[in-house]
Amino acid sequence: MDARPALDRASSGLDDVILSLRGPHPLPAPASAHTILWIISHPDEITSAEVAGYDHVHAASTSWAATATRRFGVPVRPLLQCTDARRFAPSGLPRSADLVFVGTARGIARPSVVEPLRAGRPVRVYGPDWRGYIPGAAIAATHVDNDDLPALYESAGAVLNDHWPAMRREGFVSNRLFDVVAAGGRAISDDVDGIADLFGAAVRTYGQIPELLALTAAPLDAKFCSDAELAEISRRIRAEHSFDARARTLLDDVLTRG
Repeated sequence: MDARPALDRASSGLDDVILSLRGPHPLPAPASAHTILWIISHPDEITSAEVAGYDHVHAASTSWAATATRRFGVPVRPLLQCTDARRFAPSGLPRSADLVFVGTARGIARPSVVEPLRAGRPVRVYGPDWRGYIPGAAIAATHVDNDDLPALYESAGAVLNDHWPAMRREGFVSNRLFDVVAAGGRAISDDVDGIADLFGAAVRTYGQIPELLALTAAPLDAKFCSDAELAEISRRIRAEHSFDARARTLLDDVLTRG
């Protein structure tokens, strides 16, 4: 695996296949026998020139992939975000009544965190840069190790989630939702096209702040599916939306489509 600055390394031509994960920065197609671009965020910044250089292009949004195919004149196929099914799996932990948020403040007062706290909801925040936006007592830690995330997600009453505006508008569902549900947890998120079909009642969505406050009000159990239904949804996410499942699709690109 290479970080973005290694994109132009001299030995890249020796690689049989290069998969570029397109985040906030452009990734010109490298020299390789097979090149794959997987657009996982910032769809508003993608250009026709960028996608034209790749043999295969995927995007983590079904609706945007169809729109981009028409706009750019090259096939862009949907390939949604996914989860590490070996790491994120239920372990039978008891669920608390607390709401949990994991992530940075992004330099703004994120409503998904700030508004429930203002309403007196029990929110535990894990992440940097929150001082000045929320009470210090709500900051549980400024960092969480990846190994600790599955237990944190499974034991939360619900995990709060939101999306960048462009990703919400274009149907790019956050990878955090896949991780939370795979771990046996529940989530409350801003509404993005496709969430209901993917996660059923394991993830509840809101459009406006009053809806967010209603979803975060106790008792949380009444807002979600039963434990048995949650276990089945979690199993399906781990089976259908794992890294392994995505790797099979990407290998198919190379082995059968050339």
